[in-house]
Amino acid sequence: MSENTRRRYPALLLLAFGSLLAAVSFWALEVALRGGDEARPTTARTDPDYFVEDFSYTRLAPNGKAQYLITGRKLVHYPADDSSVIERPTVRSFSAKSSPMMLRAQRATITKQQRELHLYDEVRLERPQTRGTDSLVVESDYMLALPDNDLVKTHRPVVIRVGESRLAGTGMVADNAKRQLTLQSRVTGFYESPR
Repeated sequence: MSENTRRRYPALLLLAFGSLLAAVSFWALEVALRGGDEARPTTARTDPDYFVEDFSYTRLAPNGKAQYLITGRKLVHYPADDSSVIERPTVRSFSAKSSPMMLRAQRATITKQQRELHLYDEVRLERPQTRGTDSLVVESDYMLALPDNDLVKTHRPVVIRVGESRLAGTGMVADNAKRQLTLQSRVTGFYESPR
């Protein structure tokens, strides 16, 4: 071994030891980070992933015709539970089997794979006057709409106006397909006979 190589030998040995130490440290850090991720509880994402302003959503029936239309000032989607919150929603039903119906509210939440629409604050259900029937207006502070079934329900107090007649009660089921409206309890009313 030459004199030059002998002088470099300690430096090469120190370089090899330092490289080995760096590799072991990197490996230990990776193991610690992976183990820490598994041990840490996962937290659900609570912030929205998208929003849409002044939107319009049309659901088509199997025959390709519009079944219902949802519009609103703003829709915000939350991925944690796949729900959406709507400001100033309006829902219009276009069922071929029943009269058109419209729902309005200050806000709404869509849940259950977009099959349930929970409407809150100044909720108003309207069915316009048609030949042989008076207009229908139902007001409450909460209603659950099931647009695929053409149903609207609530367990809260409601006020119903049919033409000049007025009913009030607690709990309601409005089946637009069957043209039936059922009040469940505490019913009071005023009936104006048609002229």
